Amino acid sequence: MRIDVTPNGPLFDFHMQGSRSKGIKNMQIFCFDMMLMRVCARRAIGPGFLIHDSHLFDGVDGRQIVSALKVGAETAEELGFQYIVTLNEDDAFKETAEGFDVRQYVLPVTLTDATEDGGLFGIRF
Repeated sequence: MRIDVTPNGPLFDFHMQGSRSKGIKNMQIFCFDMMLMRVCARRAIGPGFLIHDSHLFDGVDGRQIVSALKVGAETAEELGFQYIVTLNEDDAFKETAEGFDVRQYVLPVTLTDATEDGGLFGIRF
């Protein structure tokens, strides 16, 4: 870890091998978010939920996605917050992790643009 002084305040740099990879940077964000949820839980502050969308998992290996989902589910259960993830179905079920079945966390909601009434909040994509 390196801390640099900048005109806008401290800059924290966590150098990791391969850290130029988008997937690694995204997993750093995931870890940071989970750390913030731990801090919020200890202090009994925060909204009580964390939302990640599929962009966080861009460039991330399928095994790492499942591992992150497992950590997210376990952390949410341990600390009592709701962890919400939006993923493309094909991304979510490619890999497995021992003792973790992502399907048990899936809500039966389907978003589609296959019909005229499809979309999200009245917006078609």
